[in-house]
Amino acid sequence: MASKVAGVIVVVLAVALVGTLIYVGNISSKYTKELEKKEEKVASLQSQVESLQAELEKLRTEAAAPSPKAPAAAPTGGVVCADCHGDVSGFHEIAKLMKVDEQKGIDPPRICTTCHGQKIHKIHERKIEERGVRMCQTCHMTKEGEFRVPEKREGDVLVCQLCHFDGNYIKIHKGKCERCHYGKPQDIHKPILEKRYQEIASL
Repeated sequence: MASKVAGVIVVVLAVALVGTLIYVGNISSKYTKELEKKEEKVASLQSQVESLQAELEKLRTEAAAPSPKAPAAAPTGGVVCADCHGDVSGFHEIAKLMKVDEQKGIDPPRICTTCHGQKIHKIHERKIEERGVRMCQTCHMTKEGEFRVPEKREGDVLVCQLCHFDGNYIKIHKGKCERCHYGKPQDIHKPILEKRYQEIASL
């Protein structure tokens, strides 16, 4: 009799143990799924944060751009520079602009520091603050880990071209003509218009 009771108890305990294991397994599976959902949500939020940080960086870059020396007048009548001037990117390379300045007698010729100041570190001040030592290493560290003063490559006009390798002012300044060509459109075009009037009058 005692052995039968013991057997029944063993069976009951075994069934209870199996039930407990199944229950624990279900709970574990439920928590695993919830954890996976949470991880997916965190990954999604991280992606959104990175996207917002990139957008913020873009806005900061645009806000930090130097303003013209004089207020820029917006073109009137919906006309934009490219309507008449077309693709002028070929005329805005550093070397070509310096040659134009030389021909026009502009001395010294215009280079990056003409508008951005004489201190390179002032130009990149915000990036240096954000990136710290990594930004310094971009220009000042050799592959062997030694400090160096950057020098322009053979054929380049400026040290700036080490990073701004295409040397095109339009691309560097995102095609905003008014940053250099400031003033009212009629004032900008006054010399050439007067020349044309004189040519017409002489006929």
